[in-house]
Amino acid sequence: MPRYFGRLVLGLVLAAAVLNVPAAVTPSPAEAACRPALKSLTLARSSVAGGASTTATIRLTCRTPRRAKVALWASTGIRVPAYVYVAGGRSTREVTVRTSPTTVRTSGRVKATYKGVVRRVTLVRTATPCYPTPVPSTVALPAYVHAGQRASGTVTLDCVAKTSLAVSLTSSSSWVTVPGTLTIQAGRRTASFTAVTKAPATGTMPAFNVTIKATRNRKSATRVMQVRPEIRTFREGDRFTVNEPILTPEGTEGWVHGTLRITLDHPAPPGGLDVKGSFLPEGETVTEVPIGFDSYPPDSRVTDHLVITDSAGNVLVHEEFTYIVHRAP
Repeated sequence: MPRYFGRLVLGLVLAAAVLNVPAAVTPSPAEAACRPALKSLTLARSSVAGGASTTATIRLTCRTPRRAKVALWASTGIRVPAYVYVAGGRSTREVTVRTSPTTVRTSGRVKATYKGVVRRVTLVRTATPCYPTPVPSTVALPAYVHAGQRASGTVTLDCVAKTSLAVSLTSSSSWVTVPGTLTIQAGRRTASFTAVTKAPATGTMPAFNVTIKATRNRKSATRVMQVRPEIRTFREGDRFTVNEPILTPEGTEGWVHGTLRITLDHPAPPGGLDVKGSFLPEGETVTEVPIGFDSYPPDSRVTDHLVITDSAGNVLVHEEFTYIVHRAP
């Protein structure tokens, strides 16, 4: 009996030991059958400014049972480690891709190799701001200007100048002149200049395009501006037209009044014009002059006198003219 009892106790102990032994962890059939291969190589950004970084992701076809060594290579101006490891039990690995500064837009490649499989991606490096010193990024000018006029322009650098910088300016047309050199002061990004256009001494020229270029350290920015035919101002010998005013009674003494609208065939020059006692500002062509009579003209036709002078007192028009008047309905 004691022997039987001892065997029973031993059996129970052994059974408990077997139940407490952890089961072996076995991979799923799909994982057990997968032999990792290089599936893809991707970039978080396909274009960066020279000197900036981005992230590349290496992806295997499945989780590798043990760490996998992936070789890397990159074009000049792009830096990656010679190799990286994908940790056991993982299928991806991220890698920092660094770039060098550049003054021009360039394109390069990053390559990953694993067990004879190669994956490549293209990385574009754009010009690095302020490398090695600030350079022109834009030139601003009006879309058009008339011959004989001036146009205000602005050159902008790609970053703030630490010291005063000289930028060269050129014009593609001898009819438009710009300063040869423009200085951008320290602590500034912009500077203004004036483009001066010429008009022919006689006749008019057809519209044409001019390119203004700003250059520093072999880096240029350009702007195309159209030069249109000149707007000739009013001068001696030019003509005018008048409307047919409507005269209305005023008060009880028989007076009638109206407004004479005088239109010049060219705009007023700088300083304006005096047109029959009414001031016409620069660039304007139309003015209105009040008129009054002691009664309605019997034949509805009026002969009047017109004097037009410029701001210097020069008489441009001094003559009689006629116009028709109408009664108010």
